[in-house]
Amino acid sequence: MFGAWNSIGAVLNLALYPILLVDYLATWAPDIARGKGLVIVDLFHGGFVVDLHWIVTVALIVPMAYLNYRGSKAVSEYSVGMMLLVLAPFAVLTVLGIWHAVGNGINVLSPFTVPGQSVHSSVAGALSVIVWLYLGFDGPSTVLGEVADAHRTYTRALAISVPLIIAGYLLPTLAAIGSGLHRGSPADWAQGDFVVVGDALGGTWLKVLISLGSALSLVGLFMAILLTSTRVPRALAADAYLPRWMARDSRRFNTPVGALLASTTVVIVLAAVDFGSILRATVLLTLASILLEFVAFLVLRWRYPQMLRPVRVPGGRPGAVLVVMLPTAMIVYLAWSTAVDETATFGTSLAVALLAVLLYPLCRRFVKGDRPDAEIDFSHVELGPDRFAGFGSRKAGV
Repeated sequence: MFGAWNSIGAVLNLALYPILLVDYLATWAPDIARGKGLVIVDLFHGGFVVDLHWIVTVALIVPMAYLNYRGSKAVSEYSVGMMLLVLAPFAVLTVLGIWHAVGNGINVLSPFTVPGQSVHSSVAGALSVIVWLYLGFDGPSTVLGEVADAHRTYTRALAISVPLIIAGYLLPTLAAIGSGLHRGSPADWAQGDFVVVGDALGGTWLKVLISLGSALSLVGLFMAILLTSTRVPRALAADAYLPRWMARDSRRFNTPVGALLASTTVVIVLAAVDFGSILRATVLLTLASILLEFVAFLVLRWRYPQMLRPVRVPGGRPGAVLVVMLPTAMIVYLAWSTAVDETATFGTSLAVALLAVLLYPLCRRFVKGDRPDAEIDFSHVELGPDRFAGFGSRKAGV
């Protein structure tokens, strides 16, 4: 179930980034805006459009997918180099914005919420961004087998990246508020994104650099999520819940070329779908898969307390509970607020989640059949004693 929810949610999420990337480019080339130029197919009142926007999106997806085909090392090397280009214009924006706020006596905490919004809707909006940012932290677990000294490497990566992520969002946001844009009408505030703020503080040159940085960040997000998400359908195919060809690996780069091809193909089709429809379908589906992941994590920690493995969350059972407690509370609150304030969004996500539930018996009967699960390499894992051993007919697996 997690594999189905995660795979569908990941593909839906993947489609958002190249669409946004072309939307950024459309601010400079209006002819490639959705529905504007060379409209070939227009169905469902603009819900599915094959046009110049889609063609440019596909042209960007293909080379990014090829880089993924070359493996995690190629993606990581490109991402590290690109990070400097992404952060540089936002660093300039931060300096100019804070300088402007201090020089003009602007209080960046007033107003504390967007004009016209309640505290409840503001908190829900903030939590949706926080949870969305949290989504990537479980992704590397699918590629840690390709990482040397995974525990040390990933721990150091978190120690470096988490403060950078916090600063990368908090400081430019304070600078943007300090630009004074929010002192106009609520409409001015709603349009006060970083590109507009860069134009107001530094002029066209900063606007161009921020647009470039934003575009490159979308490229990095797409490649990183494609890298980690393709390992899940590959595992489902290896267990015979998906067609066998999706479990095929590249002989040259040892990458899941079958799952990569399938995911990229679906993303190319979804690139013609309305952005808002994709976003509504992916929100709660992805959150539901995370909750399932948390449940599995806690059950394994309780059932095999002495398990030996390359990566371990410290602190025993209390540490495990603390790790999942805060994000679980945020997810539950966000799901509740979505059901109350955005019933259509909640209903769409629920429908997609139920579709994944219905897929299980179909895949089990018509795809898997009598084929066994894939063999698992336990050379780096020892489960240890099983708390269930001795209860009825249940026995320790390893």
